[in-house]
Amino acid sequence: MTNSDPSPLDIQRRFAAVERRLTKLEMSVGEIDRVIDPEGWIGEAFEVLDKDLADMKSQMESMDSKLDVIMRHITGISDTQ
Repeated sequence: MTNSDPSPLDIQRRFAAVERRLTKLEMSVGEIDRVIDPEGWIGEAFEVLDKDLADMKSQMESMDSKLDVIMRHITGISDTQ
C-alpha cells in the first residue's frame, strides 16, 4: 500500500458517510411520497375544501330561498301568478 492509497478505515468512514446520505435521501423521498399521496395531507386538504364548498353552497341556497320569500312579500307576487 502506498501513501496515496486510502486505508481500510478511511474506506469504511467514506462508506458510512455514503450510507448516511443515502438514508437521508430515502427518508426525504418517503416524506415527499406521504405529502403527494392522495391519501396524505394534500388529499385531506382537498376533502376539507370540498366539504367547505358544499356547506357554502347549501347556505347560499338557503339565503336564496329566503330572499325569494322577501321579494315576493315586498312585490306582492306569488308563485301562482
